[in-house]
Amino acid sequence: MSSPLPSFRPSSIILALVIGALGGVASCAMELGDDEHDHEGESALFEQAFEEEADEGKADGPGCSGVHVPDRGGFGKRVALTFDDGPSPATTPAVLATLRRHGVPATFFINGSRMGTEAARAIARDIASDPSFILANHTQNHRNDLTRVSRSVLDAQIDQTTEHIRGSGETPRYFRFPFGASTCNTARVVRDRGYVITGWHIDSADWCYARNDGYCSPSTFRHVPSNVRRDMRTWVMQQVRERQGGILLFHDIHAFTAGAIDGIIQQLKDEGYTFVNVDDTEVFPLLNGATPPPPSFVGTSCTTDAQCSFRSGSRSGFCAPHGFCSLPCEGTCPDLAGHAPTFCVERADVAGTGMCASKAHALNMSCASMAGTRVVHAARFVGQSASRPATADVCLP
Repeated sequence: MSSPLPSFRPSSIILALVIGALGGVASCAMELGDDEHDHEGESALFEQAFEEEADEGKADGPGCSGVHVPDRGGFGKRVALTFDDGPSPATTPAVLATLRRHGVPATFFINGSRMGTEAARAIARDIASDPSFILANHTQNHRNDLTRVSRSVLDAQIDQTTEHIRGSGETPRYFRFPFGASTCNTARVVRDRGYVITGWHIDSADWCYARNDGYCSPSTFRHVPSNVRRDMRTWVMQQVRERQGGILLFHDIHAFTAGAIDGIIQQLKDEGYTFVNVDDTEVFPLLNGATPPPPSFVGTSCTTDAQCSFRSGSRSGFCAPHGFCSLPCEGTCPDLAGHAPTFCVERADVAGTGMCASKAHALNMSCASMAGTRVVHAARFVGQSASRPATADVCLP
């Protein structure tokens, strides 16, 4: 979706033919039962969305994408759960109960056509009244052709659901395109209404796992590794660990998802992840139009590991007991422009292990700008590395 005009790459032509042939499918899909959702055409669209999220060099820029979240990292093991396509009286209450039991916030991107029953409207009101949850817009009918419809049809798809959200007691702010399919033109229409277009970082592929009682077929979604075709939790955790957090995509219309979410939340908790919502300006500043804080690095003041959400290869930043960010090390440490150079020293609190510390430098006023530290002449922690012994003046308590 690099432009409102069609691309003439062969793969794009094939995809366009698939979407065109199935143009009316999604508009009637909401008349089906929750796990009888018409999946024709979904696989190709979710394949494209998965590839678009991972593409850091889209020709049209991320501002036209319905998938790309402008915040690309620095999540500090914080995740935001989002659920699409509800509310469903059959499955959404179970999802809500699990979230409340764990004390986890979430955003629900609803389809207005789901609001035809009092039971569904009651669920929407329940979500809107709970400060832990956000009720958001996912269009009226979840059409798969919004990039090609007339302006009047697009307006109606947005505005009808807006009225449902307002009628539930919430002022709508967040919008998600069906399948993340957007062009610069459709993105402009949505933003002109004051909406924040909200994509995702991690696709749980629950829509794929739900199709066959927990088995995600390669012919349905090729991006799921073969060893986790029957294990959605492991697939989700692999992606979460790679990003150290981010926005997760689920669908609360599937009984499979309603049953699986408890285990996923518990696994995240067990691995030290915490939960935020999409409106968290610290975790997702660019999404919410806020100015992101300067990037943290070795020597940055901290009180929690989440404030040291940077990586160097396989090493993750952490908050040292001394009150500054650090990295595990043996022999050497990375440097970063704009920050004082670093040096690997032995940890005082964990004997036999190393951590990166800032050298005394003009950028930290010879340690004076790092509260609680002073200049200490320290030996290099060599560990199992091939580095030579050395000493340096570093900032330590």
